[in-house]
Amino acid sequence: MEKTRAAAILFALFVVLVGLSVLLINRPSSRSDRPGPQLRRTADKPAVPAEAGPTKPKPAGPAGAQALAAVIVDDLGNNLETARELCALGRPVTAAILPFASKTAETAALAAGCGVEIMLHLPLEALVPKETAAGRISSGMSEAEVRAKVNECIDQVPGCRGVNNHEGSRTTEDSSLMPVILAALKERRLYFIDSLTTRDSIAYDTARRLGVPAAVRQVFLDSDPSEAGIRGQLVELFRAARTHGRAVGIGHARRETLAALGRYLGMAADYGVKLVPASAIVD
Repeated sequence: MEKTRAAAILFALFVVLVGLSVLLINRPSSRSDRPGPQLRRTADKPAVPAEAGPTKPKPAGPAGAQALAAVIVDDLGNNLETARELCALGRPVTAAILPFASKTAETAALAAGCGVEIMLHLPLEALVPKETAAGRISSGMSEAEVRAKVNECIDQVPGCRGVNNHEGSRTTEDSSLMPVILAALKERRLYFIDSLTTRDSIAYDTARRLGVPAAVRQVFLDSDPSEAGIRGQLVELFRAARTHGRAVGIGHARRETLAALGRYLGMAADYGVKLVPASAIVD
């Protein structure tokens, strides 16, 4: 009798243990019940390799395309010192030379001799002219006068490949003058860079309509003439080239500008940008 009772107790315990085991196996885990904190922490802070640092900028455009930047130095022709400093950069910058300046011809010869591309820095009329500029084209001139003046200025800078405007806020907004100027450039097979001294310029659109190879300035390099300012503007130029595939920056023939260009033009390679003459930028 006692053996029978003991056996019944053992059997009951066995059933209880089996039941508990089944419940434990089928119960959902606590991690599934509460996914919030752990999963959110992982998502908010993805793993980053310890050695990871800032990524280098990459060129824009189709695979294999090279971002291009042209640097133009304006206002050359008044002395040979800045022309020599420009040549000493050893970079494919473009020299924009004023006509009728005291050293125009010598500057053109010096730049050509060191392999620097030459362009005419054509004086056009500003909204508020700062000074009398020899060779300036201004409102009130007849079509024949404008053509003659453009050709006279081109002849002042032998070997020039293209033209950009010196001042010119009034002229580049003028729908009667710009077609005449650009038609004269087309006859001489020259490109045009709009220095964009006014946001209302029609020069680039007019050039494209007439079939004149053209481009537009994106960055003024030395509005802040400090070394840090010029370096910052070069960075902006290279970023613009990387974003758009090409970009034009314009600086001036000042010692501070040329010194900063000598120090920092090499940064172009860090941004995946190739420095080229202005003729390689136009379309």
